[in-house]
This record gives sequence, structure tokens and C-alpha cells, in this order.
Amino acid sequence: MIRVVVTQYVTRGVAALSAIAAAVVLVACGLAGEREQAPEPLLIGQLNAITGSLSSSDSLRHAAVLAADHVNRAGGVAGAPVVVITTDTGADPARGVDAARALVDEQHAAVLLGARNSSVTIAVAEQVSVPRKRLQISSVSTSPMITGLPDDDFLFRTVVSDSAQGVVLARLAVEQGYERVAVMYFDNAYGQGLAAQFEATFGSLGGEVTSLVPHGDGQPTYVAELERAAMGDPDALVVISYPGQATVYLREALDGGFADTFLLVDATRSAEMIEAVGWDALEGVRGTSAGSPASAENRAFTAAYVEAHGASVPTHPLTAQTYDAAALIALAAAQAGSTTDPEAIRDALRSVANPPGEVVGPGVRGIAHALALVAEGKDINYEGASGPVDFDENGDVTGPIEVWKVEDGEIRSTGRLELP
Repeated sequence: MIRVVVTQYVTRGVAALSAIAAAVVLVACGLAGEREQAPEPLLIGQLNAITGSLSSSDSLRHAAVLAADHVNRAGGVAGAPVVVITTDTGADPARGVDAARALVDEQHAAVLLGARNSSVTIAVAEQVSVPRKRLQISSVSTSPMITGLPDDDFLFRTVVSDSAQGVVLARLAVEQGYERVAVMYFDNAYGQGLAAQFEATFGSLGGEVTSLVPHGDGQPTYVAELERAAMGDPDALVVISYPGQATVYLREALDGGFADTFLLVDATRSAEMIEAVGWDALEGVRGTSAGSPASAENRAFTAAYVEAHGASVPTHPLTAQTYDAAALIALAAAQAGSTTDPEAIRDALRSVANPPGEVVGPGVRGIAHALALVAEGKDINYEGASGPVDFDENGDVTGPIEVWKVEDGEIRSTGRLELP
């Protein structure tokens, strides 16, 4: 049984991992004196936003490592360990492309997990994963633009598209009694896609978007944008930005009297951001994000996460989706019979994620059972911590959107999960 998981954290380029990976294999498999027999590890390169306007908690990194640990404790992929290499892309597509190239070309990562940011995910797909024929799975990027990307079936995601979130967000705005709203959004693939879907659905429901105001990253002030958003005296301001940006302009909106009623989204479901702005100032504010239905699989994941990280529970709304992505990579590699062939792993992905097959789930027991079934040549259907993870022809999944709220100094689910 393999009980070793190594995560390499990289913030400035990608450090050499070859010797580390080899040592992991030798120690994990008890082959310190037989280097030639050491199985090749499954190298997963995680593209994460550790710094910058999208940075928040370590939940996504912890989730990927937890999945790798569960696979390794279950015996690994035919005896080979899973190694996660975490890199920092910030919210910068150019930085993300550089990190992905290093992971693929220098570290020979078979699969890329990420990116966190839709614009980074798209840039990496166009410039790295598709040209180099590497499987890429994002658990966080939600832009509708990803669906139609010409990716030769190398780009998947375990998170539902914002074509769903925008619909539910618009319904929520109407239910809150808002007839006229302004939208401020980060001018990238994520912000553009979600803002467009919200505007279309809100208009079809009889609402009016008084202004769509794009903004950039790293601005010291957003007063000019807030002045535009406040024109026409809208009922609320819809905030489609990352925490680093929204923290600044929510404070300015409140201090300057530009707005005091808000709707938030998945990117601003951030305890750190709300703490910075003030829990009391945002009391009662509601938002939307991809949801994970209550299930035995979700409970098993949450219990394992808490056990691994003490009293800490997942703080990012897409932590379960990240665990599922990493787990599916390992199961697909087992099905493909290879830890190093990206195309074979890609070709096996739907066969372990989609029906038909015996339903298997997360956790050490679930993963071990899944790996045993694969070894016996039997079909499996992985039902994840985030719910069913059934990939369509575009590599997308369907799933519910959750409505959440700020209440009594906490981010709480309203218990409402809704399909578009």
C-alpha cells in the first residue's frame, strides 16, 4: 500500500521534480535498491492562483492533494504513486502559459489540473495543452466561452458553466425584488461570460440592466467605474469580480454612497473578502455559486477533508469539484493502463466518469473499490463529492447552482440548489 504523497509548491517557475518523483516511487514501492523496476508516477500539474486578485484559501490545493493521497493509500495507479505539482499563475494568462509549458515540457506532467481563472484556462488550452496533446481539466473555470473552444477534446471541466449560474443569478435578482440593476465585472472571459448570461436572462424576466461596467485588475481605485454603475439609481449592484478587486470597490461603494445593496457570485464567495469589507456591512447579501448536493459522497469527502486538515472545512465553493477532477485523472490513468500517456488517459476519462458501470465514490474505500473494479476489467461510474460528473461531448458537466448568503458573520448556504 502506498502512503506517500508529495506536493511540490512553486510560485516562481517550476522547480526540478525528477529526482523527487523518482525518490517517491522508490520509497513508496519499496524499491530503493531496484531503480529500474520503479513504476512511473502519475504527475498532475495543478495551475492555481496562489497570489493576485483571485487568491484566497488553500482549499483547492488541499483538495487535489487529498485525492492523490486517497489514490496512493488505495495502492496507487497499478502501483504507481500520484504526485501533485502546484504552480502559481495568479490571474495572468501569460504567467499561466509559462507555468503550463514548464509543467509539460520540463516536468513531463501527463495532465494539467486547472486553471483557476477562465482566461488562464483558455490561454493554456490554446497555447499548451491542445498543441502538446495534454489532457487539461479545470475544476474552477466557469466561462461559457470554454464550451465551444476548439480543443480536440483535450479540455474538460468538473464545474458547471456560467451559462447556468447566470440564469439562477438573474432569477435571484428578480426574487429579491430588483427591477433595475447595474453590473460591474472583471473584463476577462469569466466576467464577460457571466455578465452576458445574467443580462440576457434578467432582461427576459422583465428586468433592466442599467449599465454593464467592465474593469481591469490591480486598480488602486474603482471610483470612475462606480460612478458609471450608479447612474440611473439602480436597485442593486451585481458584483462579478475576483476578491482582490471587489474588496476595493465594495469598500468604495459603501464609503462613497455609490451602492449599499449587492448580489455576489462564486468568485466573491470569499470569507477573506467579506471580512475585509465588513461582515455587518454585507449582512444579508446573497449570491450564487456551483453547488454540491447533499449526498453520502459529499459527506465522505468533507469528513476526509476535515480529518486531513484538523478543524478546517473547505472554504472555497469548488473544493469538491477539485477533488473529483484529481480523482478522475487517476481512475482514467488506471483504466488506460498508463500514467504517462495523456491521450490514453483522455480517451479513458468518460468511461470512468459516465454511465454505464458500477457506481463508485470518493474516499480511500471508494477509490480502492474503483481501482479494483478497473483492474478486473469492469466498468465504473464515478459519482463524486460534487455530484455526478458526467462529461458531455464538449467536456462539460451539468449540475445545480447554490444560493448562499452572508449571515451572522458567516457564509451560509440557504439550502437551495437550483438547475437553470
